[in-house]
Amino acid sequence: MKNLNVILTMATIFSTLFGFKSQNQNSIYPPDKFSVVEAKLSNGKPVVGSINMAYRNYPNKAKYPWCLTINIGLDLKKVTEKGLPLKSESDIANKFEDELINSIRKVATAHYIGHLYNDTFLDVYIYLDNPEKVNEYLQSEVNKKGLIRGFAFRIERDPNWTIVKALLK
Repeated sequence: MKNLNVILTMATIFSTLFGFKSQNQNSIYPPDKFSVVEAKLSNGKPVVGSINMAYRNYPNKAKYPWCLTINIGLDLKKVTEKGLPLKSESDIANKFEDELINSIRKVATAHYIGHLYNDTFLDVYIYLDNPEKVNEYLQSEVNKKGLIRGFAFRIERDPNWTIVKALLK
């Protein structure tokens, strides 16, 4: 029982730190299977995040050929010397990420692959069926005054999901 409590506590900590997203459990979404990812950038700085491994062998990739990458800038006063966020900053970034994803899901089908914290950024990966509506929405948001964090985004055609292939190994 003690081991189970430790595991549950660790799962709670990871879900808090990394903002695990629950998907709608209808037939177009696989059941969530998140894994914590740790790596290093070429400059030696760490990368930490969570990836939904349920998309590794997802059979409907071709129906969602557009990769949306969102890069959220972290508050430089609230990151470690290695570029990872302090808990207060990850809470803010995760909440902002959730708000963006929830709004995106109102205009398109969005498959949340996961996110990575690295070198003072939170990078988010999502696959879409309708890039035009998402682009229109994000264009209206990206330069708004009073954003909790600045962000940039890119939508690329990626029918084979090669952008996230290395993350799903």
